[in-house]
Amino acid sequence: MSDLKFEPSEIKILIVDDTLTNIEVLHKTLEPEGYAVSVATHGEMALEIASHLNPDLILLDIMMPGINGYETCERLKKNEDTRDIPVIFISAKGEMEDIVEGFRMGGVDYITKPFRSEEVLSRIKTHAQLNYLKKQQEKRIKELEYQNHKLRNLDEIKNRFLGTAMHDLRSPLSAISGFSDLFLLGDESYSEDQKIEWVKMINQVSKDLLGLVHNLLDISVFESGQLNLNLSSGNLSPLLLKQVKMNQAYSNQKNISIITSLEEVPNSIFDSNRMGQVIDNLISNAIKFSQPGTSIQVGLTHNDESLEFYVKDEGPGIPKEDQCRLFTEFPGINVHPTNGEKSTGLGLFIVKKIVEAHSGSIQVESIEGQGTIFHVQLPLIVARPDLKSVNIFH
Repeated sequence: MSDLKFEPSEIKILIVDDTLTNIEVLHKTLEPEGYAVSVATHGEMALEIASHLNPDLILLDIMMPGINGYETCERLKKNEDTRDIPVIFISAKGEMEDIVEGFRMGGVDYITKPFRSEEVLSRIKTHAQLNYLKKQQEKRIKELEYQNHKLRNLDEIKNRFLGTAMHDLRSPLSAISGFSDLFLLGDESYSEDQKIEWVKMINQVSKDLLGLVHNLLDISVFESGQLNLNLSSGNLSPLLLKQVKMNQAYSNQKNISIITSLEEVPNSIFDSNRMGQVIDNLISNAIKFSQPGTSIQVGLTHNDESLEFYVKDEGPGIPKEDQCRLFTEFPGINVHPTNGEKSTGLGLFIVKKIVEAHSGSIQVESIEGQGTIFHVQLPLIVARPDLKSVNIFH
């Protein structure tokens, strides 16, 4: 319950009175207790200060030049920004009808002048505590609403992923089951060449299936809000060349050449496995969505503050209306692989999360019919090089 107790220094009080003697007395009563005190000498000033200061409590005189205390309180209660501020009237008007009018205008208490300091302090402490508790409760309600909103979103994402997984797992599992059944039947009418083709199909489908499982596991990590990074100092150039080499066989199958243009760059801090995953995804995507006989460019540049690597293809390009959805969990874009390759649509969502976990950014430029280029920017110096895990949901 310690968080439900307030310190007077946390409480802002606005005194509204046109008599300097009264202001001085209240000042001398409140400031030694630690309250943060502001002053307005008439109603119009009180309305202006209250809208900017948002005090926790207002001590309001009634008889003042211009608008009186009753009208000031009424206006405060009509303003959405100030209506919840508790108002305590402090006035020499002590008749019952005056007190009733003060409560009718929205006051929470009424103190008559001359007052005793002990009484004022006691009432202020009570109402300040009540208001503080109310604010803490509202804060907790908002936090709970936010958490519930997040849980609803995660539940929706989970259901969509389950639907995607069921759909995308069914076909490869059926293929593996079907080809393996043919082997188990031992039908001699099938040639060795046909059986080798079955093995190749099982092998390829298994790889597709493994890739999907890896993506789904990554998504589950992102949903939990934690992405563990094993950060160390290294150079991006060898990592880019390694990923180019690993994708060379795939590009050769489609007669696609990969051209590299890598500047000499300084070391930076990154997770080599995760960043390799980013580079591999961008290069393999470029191959997947490019026509045979075209080329892909992989480049690396830097300036004083950041590194940038890019992957550029000569593919069909991405329609402008689809580009804003590229990095979401379910992009549903109208561009398809050029050779019947499988694509779950999860890769770029994962790429973006990994890049952002490195305090970096990723952008896409694309013109239909002219190809696509992905730019990844990473800071040369990570703000926290000792970082071991990064919260990727803000």
